[in-house]
Amino acid sequence: MSQNAPLSVLLEQQLERVQSLKTLLEQEAKTIASRVSEDIEATAKQKQILVNEIQRADSQLAQHPEREKLQGDPQCVEYVNTIQQHIQACKQQNETNGMALQRASLSIHRLRNLFQESGGKSELTYDHDGNASGRKTLGTNVKA
Repeated sequence: MSQNAPLSVLLEQQLERVQSLKTLLEQEAKTIASRVSEDIEATAKQKQILVNEIQRADSQLAQHPEREKLQGDPQCVEYVNTIQQHIQACKQQNETNGMALQRASLSIHRLRNLFQESGGKSELTYDHDGNASGRKTLGTNVKA
C-alpha cells in the first residue's frame, strides 16, 4: 500500500480489511465454542496479523497528502463512517469472544480439577514387590 495511491482506494482496502476482521471474529466465536486449542491459537494469530495491517493502514491514511478529504469529501466521509461502524462491531464481537474464552477456560480448569480429585481416589500402582500403593488406596492399611 502506498501513500501515493488515491485516498478512495486506500479507504476501500481498509474497509475490506475491517470486514475480514469482522468475519474472522465471527469464525473465532465458533472456534472457541469447539474448544480446539490449536484452532483457537491459529485464529488468534490471524486476528493479530489483521489488526496489525489495519493499524499500519490507518497510520498511512493519517499521513496521506489528501487526508483532509477524510472529513470533507462526502464519499470519503461515508467510507470512514462505515469503517468505524465495522470497527465498533469488531470490538463488541471481540469482547464477546473474550468472555466466551474465559468461560471455556474456567470450565476446562474445573474439569481438570475434578479429574485430579477423582484420580486420587482410584489411582493404584504396584511396587517392585507387587504391593499396591497410591495416593489414596482405600483399605490397604486394614488388618483383618
